[in-house]
Amino acid sequence: MTKRTTPVTGVFISYRRKDAAPYARLLREELRRHYGVEQVFMDVDSINVGADFADVINQSVEACGVLLALIGAQWLAAADADGSRRLDNPEDTVRLEIEAALSRGILVIPVLVDGAHMPRRQELPEELAPLARRNALELSYNRFEYELERLIEAVEGAIHHSSNTIARTSTGATGAPASATCPRACARPGNI
Repeated sequence: MTKRTTPVTGVFISYRRKDAAPYARLLREELRRHYGVEQVFMDVDSINVGADFADVINQSVEACGVLLALIGAQWLAAADADGSRRLDNPEDTVRLEIEAALSRGILVIPVLVDGAHMPRRQELPEELAPLARRNALELSYNRFEYELERLIEAVEGAIHHSSNTIARTSTGATGAPASATCPRACARPGNI
């Protein structure tokens, strides 16, 4: 697992357009109202034209405090033009986003949209298998405000926990900077 080196800020929203785009956009707007525009990453307006999306995703995931993985009813079965399951493609954007967060020890919160079920470990590529052990939150049309409040509380807890962990590890036991006691800043736990 790669250790964190950047300050923990912001929220990364990972989603499939054909599966959860309306919820992703609504969630983005609510989170922006709560945290500010610069603290919420969503591909539609966070990646400049001509930019290497894989590089931007990696940098953005590295800087986030939490990644929200929106999972709709078709998230697991979504197929490409050839009929192959998208999650099985190592270049699939959603897979890249979640894999990057998991490998860096960033908190990943699965958000089950409109009654979607949490994928089982055996249904996921090996690199995404740890996702199956994450406690999920639900987001639905009928209970959106209540569930949004729970989600914001979880995000705040994750960011607060991450900030405290970084503050505690910013100096070593001798008072020297953490970089002098370990090659990179200590990673925070993947779950709260």
